[in-house]
Amino acid sequence: MPKALQLLTLLMVCLAGAAGCTIGATYNNLDRLARWQVSDYVDFDDRQDEFFRAELDRLLHWHRVSELPKYADRLERLAREVGQEYSEPALESLVQDVVAWAEAIESQAMPMTVELMLSLSDSQVAALPANFERGNEEFMEDEVDADITEARERWVKSMQSGARYFLGAITREQRDYLVAQSVRYQPEQRLWVDYRRRWQADLLLALADRRDSTRFAQSYQRLVREREQYWGSEFTAVSRSNDALRRDVTLMLLRTAEDGQRSRLIGRLGDFVTEFRELAAQADSVPPPSGGCLVRCPGPG
Repeated sequence: MPKALQLLTLLMVCLAGAAGCTIGATYNNLDRLARWQVSDYVDFDDRQDEFFRAELDRLLHWHRVSELPKYADRLERLAREVGQEYSEPALESLVQDVVAWAEAIESQAMPMTVELMLSLSDSQVAALPANFERGNEEFMEDEVDADITEARERWVKSMQSGARYFLGAITREQRDYLVAQSVRYQPEQRLWVDYRRRWQADLLLALADRRDSTRFAQSYQRLVREREQYWGSEFTAVSRSNDALRRDVTLMLLRTAEDGQRSRLIGRLGDFVTEFRELAAQADSVPPPSGGCLVRCPGPG
């Protein structure tokens, strides 16, 4: 089942420059997009759907009020930093902040996610393996039949797209650097899917024991907390290598940014700051009502 963390990655699509997409429009439709994403895995009954909608509204209200102002503050700081010589420690600090934001979302969504999974019927659980596998195959379709040259060309295009969105037209020097560095890229989608399959297999085992709600909650929290243990040595090595590549390329682009490119980047960040603050200000003063419970309901009295 998709985690709440995935529900908000659509915002990052905007930050990467998806055509025709604005943060405000995407954020205000996250409830609909989240329901659509979850429906790829589970067909909720009416009671589950009502609970999910209510708890998702509460999650998004919390995120709007609590988290978006943090994002705005951090991007304001980033705009000041990129106006100077940008350093590797500064980039690592930004990465760690983003990881912390994702973990906060995941933690906030945990009770809702566990309650929904505890409520799954036998037929809903039985449908999960095929739904998982369909999602896995879709995830790696870009690289499954591509040779190494095609995978690296696709990586260059992706990096160029992001660079153009934030910096505008890139220089010949910057493009030549991207092409030269692409030989370091190692295809990772298949390895990521292998990890997903290992993790999903243990999730299905835990779901088989979901009648014991306490044991399942503990098992699921452990699966989330320790998911990197499912990566395997090959994916761990490739992931770290590609992370280092992205870090090096990002630093190079920032350090070689011309005055016009730097001004565009600062302007983009300023636009995000404004949108985040406006979205936070639009939040209702009172959180939406709770969805109640599905399984772990308190007894009478």
